[in-house]
Amino acid sequence: MKTYTAHTNYHADTNSIIEKLKLADLVDEKEFSISEAWINVGGWQSWNPGFEIPPGKQQPSLTNRLIKPWNNYLVFPNTSFKPDKNLVLAQFISYLRWGDFYLVFASVGNVSRMLPPVQFIFDRRDNTITIEICDKGNDWRRDDITAQIEIFTASSFFECKDKLREIYDSLHFSKISHLGKTPGGWESWYNHYANINEKLILEDLEALQKTENVISKGTFSSKIFQIDDGWEQALGDWNVRQDRFPRGFAPVVEQIDAAGFIPGLWIAPFIIDSRSQTAQKHPEWLLHDLNPKRPLVPAGYNPLWGKNGTFYCLDLSRDEVIDYLDKLMETVIDEWGFRYIKLDFLYAGMLFGDYEYPTASYKIYNRALAKLTSRLTNKKGQPVTYLGCGLPFELSFKYMPLSRIGCDTYEHWKNKMARALNWNGRNEAYLNLKDTLGHALWNNTVFANDPDVVFLRTQNCSLTPDQKLLIAKTNILFGSQFMYSDDPGKESTAERSLAAQITEFRNKYAGQEFGLIQTQEDIFKVFNRERTLEGLIDLRSCHADIQQSN
Repeated sequence: MKTYTAHTNYHADTNSIIEKLKLADLVDEKEFSISEAWINVGGWQSWNPGFEIPPGKQQPSLTNRLIKPWNNYLVFPNTSFKPDKNLVLAQFISYLRWGDFYLVFASVGNVSRMLPPVQFIFDRRDNTITIEICDKGNDWRRDDITAQIEIFTASSFFECKDKLREIYDSLHFSKISHLGKTPGGWESWYNHYANINEKLILEDLEALQKTENVISKGTFSSKIFQIDDGWEQALGDWNVRQDRFPRGFAPVVEQIDAAGFIPGLWIAPFIIDSRSQTAQKHPEWLLHDLNPKRPLVPAGYNPLWGKNGTFYCLDLSRDEVIDYLDKLMETVIDEWGFRYIKLDFLYAGMLFGDYEYPTASYKIYNRALAKLTSRLTNKKGQPVTYLGCGLPFELSFKYMPLSRIGCDTYEHWKNKMARALNWNGRNEAYLNLKDTLGHALWNNTVFANDPDVVFLRTQNCSLTPDQKLLIAKTNILFGSQFMYSDDPGKESTAERSLAAQITEFRNKYAGQEFGLIQTQEDIFKVFNRERTLEGLIDLRSCHADIQQSN
């Protein structure tokens, strides 16, 4: 492996390293060119398109001119570049692939230290790789290390995966060892969305135990039952809605525990609705722009949240905000009793603004996330798990090895409205599968990949049986967690039959390690490490099959 270490030789407060490497310095330029490579873009955060870009194909747009707050979801902070027909932007871990030959770029600055996140810009025309870091607000001294990147080649998927496993400190996986190798469970979002209450949640809990479903029939090392969005009074007011959960959470958690499930809860701690009581009581806690008029820094757009759909982020440089977040986690874990915490919309912690205590956003994010995830056990000594979502990959893997590695899935194959808006961070079953396949190398090397849920239901779901099977099989082969979200008490005979097929596939292949190589756009050859099993995943025909190799 070749280690590229960047030093700064001057004082700067933004983009203190933008350096170009020539492909000829890394491989034989006559034999390999970037224009002919499949380029895996890695991804800035978990909702970015994170798959391979074929030769000649342009990277999906990362900005949206119609709804500008959406740009904060996908764009590498403070970047100087935009993707076009010649430039492909990638982050954290990326590679160029020609057939079975990989040239890998892996930013390792956050394995044993804290450095800014890295973006790679692949120029197909000039055959160069530009390295850009996100360090706005930082003060560097002469000869400070600003980036550290491992560059290596591999002649197969598994050689590449083994080298990644070697350079990323696997000790962080000990934080989730209590889940075992095959955790699975249920979560409320993709069926009920935000329309939840105690009665509905407990009915689903009871049905999970009393019916034959994909979780009750499966063999899992641990089982999770997670309550998602809809329980809170407002974004930023993380108190239980009494009209929905009149007894509060403690008795609900007791019933989840008694049923043999790990109690889970969704929360988005870094973002806030400007109309919330917390925002009204502490307006200084909201992050403002450096603009002289000091508008609030928008964190994103969601029509369910915020005035006119825009929500904002907290100023995480403030000690009192960190104390507030720490107290919130103490309540969730030690008072309410949850032991599986889904931390969402974490990218907002990297948005730059007029901090109360100015410094670089990556330092502020690191401190906040370290505090949020500092409770590894509850007051009873039981282990606590954190699931990351919407998280900056490079800055988060040490704290949350179990993390979403793609966009949200959807009960429809394609999201027509979001596609019409050219929104490439959209929730969509097809796009979610592409992200899962694009991050197959990361599974159990950098993250325990959470590919999101599978679907079985026929109500409020347009996915075909083949599409449902494809989603489930892909999640089993290239994910570390198996979740679903349907109402188990309403499963039809057809759904139970589908559950039986999925369970049979899990029992047969879940213990094996699989790799892949993309052969055409949306077509992937899959195989196990021993090469005794081979198969095909075809997103065009929605087909997935594994069989004994000849």
